[in-house]
Amino acid sequence: MLKKNKIELLAPAGNMECFIAACNAGANAIYMGMPKFNARTMAQNFTEEQFIAAIDYAHLRGIKVYLTLNTLMYDEEIKEALEMVLKLDSYGLDAVILQDIGLARLIHKMLPNLHLHASTQMSVYSLEQAYFLQSIGFTRIVLARELTLDEIKYIGEHLEAEIEVFVHGALCVSLSGQCLLSSTIGNRSANRGRCAQPCRMRYSLLNSKGKILQKEQYLLSKKDIYGLPHMAQIFLSHIDSIKIEGRNKTPEYVALVVSKYRKYIDQYSLEQKLEIEQQDEEEIMQIFNRDGKSSGYLDHVKYQESITLHSPKNTGIYLGRVINQRKMYVQVKLEKNIDLHDGIEIYSEEDVVSTVVTCIKDENGNTINKEAKAGECVWLGDISKKIKFGSSIYKTSCYTLNKNISKTFVHANRNQRKLNVDIKIKKEERIQVRVWDEKEEIFMQSMDIVPEKAIKKALSKEDIATVFSKTLDTAFSFCMKNITLDEDVFVPISVLNEIRRNIVSKLEKKWKIRKQVNKINLEDILKLKQEKVEESIPCNALFIYQYHEDINYLEKYPTIDRIDISIQDFMKYEESIFSKYGSKVEIALYIPNFVLKNLDKWIKQNLERIILRGIDTVILSSFSYLELIQNIRKKKKLTLIADEAFNITNVYSALFMKEIGFDVIVPAFDMEISHIKDMAKYVKLELVKDYVTVMTSRYCILGSFVANRSSKKCSMPCLKENYILKDSYGFQYAIICDHIDCIMRLVKERKNIDQNSVMNIYGIRKAII
Repeated sequence: MLKKNKIELLAPAGNMECFIAACNAGANAIYMGMPKFNARTMAQNFTEEQFIAAIDYAHLRGIKVYLTLNTLMYDEEIKEALEMVLKLDSYGLDAVILQDIGLARLIHKMLPNLHLHASTQMSVYSLEQAYFLQSIGFTRIVLARELTLDEIKYIGEHLEAEIEVFVHGALCVSLSGQCLLSSTIGNRSANRGRCAQPCRMRYSLLNSKGKILQKEQYLLSKKDIYGLPHMAQIFLSHIDSIKIEGRNKTPEYVALVVSKYRKYIDQYSLEQKLEIEQQDEEEIMQIFNRDGKSSGYLDHVKYQESITLHSPKNTGIYLGRVINQRKMYVQVKLEKNIDLHDGIEIYSEEDVVSTVVTCIKDENGNTINKEAKAGECVWLGDISKKIKFGSSIYKTSCYTLNKNISKTFVHANRNQRKLNVDIKIKKEERIQVRVWDEKEEIFMQSMDIVPEKAIKKALSKEDIATVFSKTLDTAFSFCMKNITLDEDVFVPISVLNEIRRNIVSKLEKKWKIRKQVNKINLEDILKLKQEKVEESIPCNALFIYQYHEDINYLEKYPTIDRIDISIQDFMKYEESIFSKYGSKVEIALYIPNFVLKNLDKWIKQNLERIILRGIDTVILSSFSYLELIQNIRKKKKLTLIADEAFNITNVYSALFMKEIGFDVIVPAFDMEISHIKDMAKYVKLELVKDYVTVMTSRYCILGSFVANRSSKKCSMPCLKENYILKDSYGFQYAIICDHIDCIMRLVKERKNIDQNSVMNIYGIRKAII
């Protein structure tokens, strides 16, 4: 399947200033949120009135607007979310970005023509997942940020639905939607839009003997993605939309980054080449970067070089090192230019000194207070603290750059819809106006105005062009293509102005969408059919994170009814597993939430054989293998469990999972006991005790800091001993690695749910490391 070689540039907007900046800088579409139900609740976000005004502003300029509704929903929130979508749809909302599958199904039922985009929070890494979401109504899939361009291309060339990829901005260290760090540490759910960014904290790495291998460094803080040099490959990867992260960023950041990507998208589209200018790259790094450049995962998997060991914040441009200090001035030999009002940060041992340059002196101490050039040795002030010689200085903001961006993009009206105008003014005939663009005729109108005979000065073509050029405060720019004008005719300038205003008004009515709000009874949409859930004695299950062949788990845990073993362990220990437990206890096969090429190939070749050999229960963590499992179920009866990684937080999502074949649901970690009790009225539940996976990542700490891996083959320290990650609060995380495809998981003790307070529990799963 070949897709058109035209890529949408999708920009973020956390407020109206950012929105205008994105429009002016050349975005094709903008994603933004309301105060509730979006993954950036800490951004300023838009009121309903502002959002509607933004839709109108964008549509007049040919730009699309997407609503970020990308958090997990509780039952009592669903109706309000549907009302929000219904209202915005009546004003022409172009698409909704969603994480919650239950909400997505309800919106599709309510508004079947509204485009649904599967958020990156849905953790889509495989073609099978994308196929499934496409089959239930999603028109676009935002792929996991962990995929390489080769992996993206494979999905894109086989999928009818559009695919969207992040190419610039912040990169989570965890697979999106699969991080519980913020929830477990501070009860702030990332899946509910309240991430406290604990991955940007310092951590220590310890081995099994307690020896500290890395002490209090930013071991989980990923550098931002910088995908501009990869635009040529992106064009060849069947990508429909490239996305810039940044709803918490400044208008200047949004404008600069969008304008640079616009420049090179246009360059490649016209010339099929890509030549990044050094100044453009420096300006992008200056406006915001975390400790240098990184391509994320676009070209291949990165290790230590992808982490912001230096600082998890914006570091801007490196200026040089402190070589002297006198009172409130530090001396530095500049590697880049510096000017008054620029922001700087000095990294002095464990301390970071942030300030704005208020004075610049030359090498001899003479005040110059003008831009100093790279190579010069200058004194910068004011510095209020004692600085250690050799400390690094970074220019974190450039006053002149920000000022120019603001003037050019933020407080301007650049992105006007360019339209052609033909006008015919002939004696004794009505004035005729035709408006058109390169694609179509927009309208032709015969005005109820007949020109007069000129008495003094006749109307000129220059007069007409001048009048129609006065559209700076509108969404349109008129190019006078054909002016047919008889000699000796006169039309008052005031009348021509009125014609221009009428044309603008007519165009605004054309592109300002106002749908009649459908009379949809939300109570009917939300109505639930409650089926009786059979009560049974809960199954006592034992979930083993790391299977050990030399342990007899039945001796250690004699009351278990079921033993849960990961598919990776079957690759190595299949004979041992079946011989030790096959005739004594039910065996459940667990397939994790993130599976890449090597394990995927093995699963597809061996899954049916293993299940038919003696598996009674399969625990799935994604939609990747649902179709494969359903085909196997035609040959063997299986209990199918939807694991925690599906993030099921409401009854509508739970019932959908039941509808597509799941027998048992494990509720999402972020659910309160009251919500779990409500869900138990509709579906069978399984509760998990003792340990939970709080992060799944393609980045491996052990590969980075124990094996010192770059792109070379890993020495696999994960197979030799166990390692622990420890945060500044004293919490510890077991590091469990899938060596088959180098997937790292962090596992932490969890606060257990009172299982006795919930009815209709199918299973109680004890997790052990």
